[in-house]
Amino acid sequence: MSDTLSSEIKASLGWLFQDSLNLGTVVDSSLLEYRQLLADGMLADQADKIWHDARTLPAGASEDLVLSALPLSLFGDSVVIALANVRAILLINTATTAGEDLVVGGATSREWRGPLVASGDRLIVPADSCLLVVNKKSGWPVVAGLSDKLRVSNSGSGDITYKIAILGTSA
Repeated sequence: MSDTLSSEIKASLGWLFQDSLNLGTVVDSSLLEYRQLLADGMLADQADKIWHDARTLPAGASEDLVLSALPLSLFGDSVVIALANVRAILLINTATTAGEDLVVGGATSREWRGPLVASGDRLIVPADSCLLVVNKKSGWPVVAGLSDKLRVSNSGSGDITYKIAILGTSA
């Protein structure tokens, strides 16, 4: 039995900026959108694997997501999603209190850098915020056993639940 995956990546930022003047109001209103559809496959602009979860990290804790062996419960079965290439990651920090931040990157071994430049680089995802990175043409390679750990750390003082989806290819 074969599986197929259709995926869509969307992000938008809209605004209405107004300045009241003596004789009227100046308005700047617009919307900046990014929307891409990816077909099933392993070539540019394609993806054939998706992994997603909602996870909770205690204060001060960290976990390494092994991108080459991500466990997933799907349709009542336990499966392992093995990514060879990452096309997109969406991580949502659901904490609502300022200072309850997640830190992404900086695994101490087998570090996957993906969109990060240098070893040890990290990104902060503040409370009530998200991180979306996309590389739909060539993706970021994952090398099993060598560079396959994405670290997520809780730098806050309370438990943080986050939601994550990783879109990629199996080869």
